[in-house]
Amino acid sequence: MKSVYCSVGYGREIIPYEVRFFDTRKTLGIEVHPDLRVLVRAPTGTALSTIQERVKRRTRWISKQLNHFHRFSPRTPPRRYVSGETHLYLGRQYRLRATRGDANQVKIQRGVIQVVCRETAAPERVKGVLQRWYLNRAKEIFEDVLEDCSRSFAVGGHRLPALSVRAMQKRWGSLSARRLLTLNSNLVRAPRMCIEYVITHELCHLRHKDHSPAFYRLLERVMPDWRRRKQRLEEVLL
Repeated sequence: MKSVYCSVGYGREIIPYEVRFFDTRKTLGIEVHPDLRVLVRAPTGTALSTIQERVKRRTRWISKQLNHFHRFSPRTPPRRYVSGETHLYLGRQYRLRATRGDANQVKIQRGVIQVVCRETAAPERVKGVLQRWYLNRAKEIFEDVLEDCSRSFAVGGHRLPALSVRAMQKRWGSLSARRLLTLNSNLVRAPRMCIEYVITHELCHLRHKDHSPAFYRLLERVMPDWRRRKQRLEEVLL
């Protein structure tokens, strides 16, 4: 049985899917599984262009099914760091492909996140390479989002806080008395809108140290849809 990994666009969403060919099948079927896998079962010899066209016609249904499973199974299953499982990056699901190569590196293209490891593509090595890549990308993206979000607070004379990114178990972000903004590196797996919410939430603490009514009035003013963003974050990562 042969498998091929592909992807299709639906609006701003990239949907990765796996194609499996069967000698015994006469028709093409599309399945969406609770673990967010999209599987296409096709007769052996079916052209990929034919499969892609069929998947494109069903993207609305596929996206609806994926959103359904997101709501009812929001907690990400433990990752094994083996080829074929899915990993999140900026809110999108990518199919992992682990291979050996001359240097450790990570590439993203067409719904696939390819992790290249020196010497061996064992799960622990793949995990280490991928986590370092996540951390580096998180630092770049968070700095960019922080600069954008801080413009709403610059009018009040608040300077940009220093940024620290690290893995945290229970918090998405915090702002210290010394104006150090610490963000959870796992946030890079969430959509940008969720990252904007967490950073804006912490920036509101520049004016209000606690979660008083005044704090939430400020948050409501600078980000009127913060509740929707918070809910989306919880759906994706909690």
